[in-house]
Amino acid sequence: MRAYIDSSALLKRVFREPHSASLSAALAKYVSAESALVTSSLAWIEVSRAVRAYSMNHTEVTADDVVDAAMSGVLEHPMNREVVALARRLNPLVLRSLDAIHLASALLLDVAVIVTYDRRLAEAAAVNGLRSASPTD
Repeated sequence: MRAYIDSSALLKRVFREPHSASLSAALAKYVSAESALVTSSLAWIEVSRAVRAYSMNHTEVTADDVVDAAMSGVLEHPMNREVVALARRLNPLVLRSLDAIHLASALLLDVAVIVTYDRRLAEAAAVNGLRSASPTD
């Protein structure tokens, strides 16, 4: 089984936000069930940019270490032509472009679940026949 982890969930791994503890517990269950945690190259970009922006005002944070912690144990799927072609065609058409890339990646990886805290992405996943999870405390 594969579980797709989007940027909203990956950032909760390293920044203590509401539901971070529940997310960590859910990811541990996926790993113990021998599930592969996967994400898109897009998530690496989004997480890196968010962490670097945060570290500009918090000098005690080493951006590379935080990014490594957020992405630890998560396999990366490239944003290739197949992902982009599918993202262009996905419904609903109001889905934001970057979320369409996440959803296209998840569909192409044939995941069992998308772990996200993005309501629009969760709704689009359902429209496209994928289960989503947003672990809460």
